Amino acid sequence: MAKKYVEYDMILQHTDMPSFPDSRARLLFAFLNRSDEQKDGRDELYPLATSLVQMGLDTHDMIDTAKEMPSPSKMRSRQLKVLAGDYFSGRFYQLLAQAGSIDAVSILSKAICDVNESKMSMYHSMCKLLMPPQEYLNGMAVIKKRLFHSFTPWIGDSDRRLWESLLQEFSLCDTLAEELTRLEAAERSRFSFAFWRLLEKGTAEERDLLLNETLDGKSWRQLLLKYKVGDLLLDKLDAVIGRIREILSEADDRDREEFGRMTEPFLRLFHTPGTAVREG
Repeated sequence: MAKKYVEYDMILQHTDMPSFPDSRARLLFAFLNRSDEQKDGRDELYPLATSLVQMGLDTHDMIDTAKEMPSPSKMRSRQLKVLAGDYFSGRFYQLLAQAGSIDAVSILSKAICDVNESKMSMYHSMCKLLMPPQEYLNGMAVIKKRLFHSFTPWIGDSDRRLWESLLQEFSLCDTLAEELTRLEAAERSRFSFAFWRLLEKGTAEERDLLLNETLDGKSWRQLLLKYKVGDLLLDKLDAVIGRIREILSEADDRDREEFGRMTEPFLRLFHTPGTAVREG
């Protein structure tokens, strides 16, 4: 359902797009689908609209804000990210308005405000260099789950505890998967777990290089390996998947099968080769 909104040749040819929030959308659909009140098509509409909002916010977060004059290709990429993010957000309003779901528009609009406030709070802490790496991960997971969590009042009472537990853990999975992708791309950004881990563990000289943004790509990768950043992220991902299995151990067979399958994309990350992720 989402492909016709997010897969445009011009956008895909000239710029990168964020990952679709697949696990969170599947969770929301699964739990709304259990409610008789939502089986009028809204169990599909709400996850789709929420995912488009998430894509819009994530796309705008990817916009390059460097002050130097970009090349024509980078300028085109920046412009397309601005337009694509606005487009995804506009589609969210259109879909919900056409369905007469004004209450959902209100819920998601409030959640968007909360997400932006959380981002500003994190940015403020980053500017003061008050961002332990685990706090960074937790903050990013909160941001990732906020839009979807806004539908909690519409989840059945008997399912709410399972819904909230799984949403928390899968939001962490998505966060860790994104951080592993950043390692592979050798992104040297303060908006990354790697930056705060290196700042926490590095020598005084290494911290100065980080803060002055004078590390080249090779030196950055060497520090990632030295402080085993990739291994640490994989260990954290393994722990989260373990918690998901523990949560599902108390669920019925249908839930164990349905939600257990959702961990498969994350399990594949343990077999992804890459010198930036793990040594050897």
